[in-house]
Amino acid sequence: MQFRLEKRREPSRFMLYATPVAAVFLTMVIGAIIFSAIGFDGIGAVREIFLTPLTNSYKWQDLGVKAAPLIIIGVGLSIAYRANVWNIGAEGQYIMGGLAATWVALASHGSGGWWTLPAMMLAGMAGGAAYGAIPALLKTRLNVNEILTSLMLTYASVQLIYYLVRAPWKDPMGMGFPQTRRFASEALLPNIFPGTIVHAGVPIAVIVALIAWFIMSRSVFGYQMRVVGAAPHAARYGGFSENKTIWLALLVSGGLAGLAGMLEVAGPFQRMVPGFPTNYGFTAIIVAFLGRLNPLGVIFAGIVMAITFVGGEVAQTTIGLSNSATGVFQAMMLFFLLAGDILVRYRLKRVVPQTEARV
Repeated sequence: MQFRLEKRREPSRFMLYATPVAAVFLTMVIGAIIFSAIGFDGIGAVREIFLTPLTNSYKWQDLGVKAAPLIIIGVGLSIAYRANVWNIGAEGQYIMGGLAATWVALASHGSGGWWTLPAMMLAGMAGGAAYGAIPALLKTRLNVNEILTSLMLTYASVQLIYYLVRAPWKDPMGMGFPQTRRFASEALLPNIFPGTIVHAGVPIAVIVALIAWFIMSRSVFGYQMRVVGAAPHAARYGGFSENKTIWLALLVSGGLAGLAGMLEVAGPFQRMVPGFPTNYGFTAIIVAFLGRLNPLGVIFAGIVMAITFVGGEVAQTTIGLSNSATGVFQAMMLFFLLAGDILVRYRLKRVVPQTEARV
């Protein structure tokens, strides 16, 4: 018996928005079954990863800090993916944004002022955008697939961190550890609530998402992104340049990833270290799709993924679950989400063999 996928005339709008919820629910159910089957407390794992961060008020501040970079990067990727520009290297652009901001912080150490943080923000966005410009150039000039180039550039950026913190930027007073000196106070993000770790990057993330939503839904730029992605032939007929759209998509998504890198290095890290790459750029791909490529949806999707990060840390200490379990849950969530998208847009139809049809 054979089946084929047949495109539906019009996907159900209800199912388009119900699928992300179903993906999260299925991730919890199947995850509990899998971890129980391999000898862990599956129900306990789901409880600690998905529920404890919500029920434990002490973890709420961690959710905000973890969600902020995911939201900012996810917003940038949602814009690019709307235009059918597949930027997979947001992690590298996040790293380059952090490095550019670090350069400003180190160069102004001891002579900074009120201008230091704005300069770091501009440098972070410029660093991320410049790194996004490389796959844009290769795509528009040589038709090189942006998926491959943006992804491979990520690994180059990781090696650049390792070099800088072990040689030119290494803290001479750091007792041999590969890290930069701690940033001066004017180069650190202020905490918006005293006694917590919630820094100014958290409200910035929400503001970025709201601005992106307004631009994507109310501006010519947003209309161009949507039309080029949905109907490239109609976009060309309407005068929209495909190459210009590729450049805009990669520059914007790269710049926002770089901004997230700046907020992280000036917030939780307070210096550049080899552990700065935290896979936020890759996780934000899930955030973008879970949020239905809508900046407002990305806010909620970023919080959901932040829950898995914080809950994964809790599960390590309470039930001895490995840190890699978080990645397993995130991968299942992406799988169920994409599988649901296929079933929303297509239906399974049985293929009748010719001999059977003749009978």
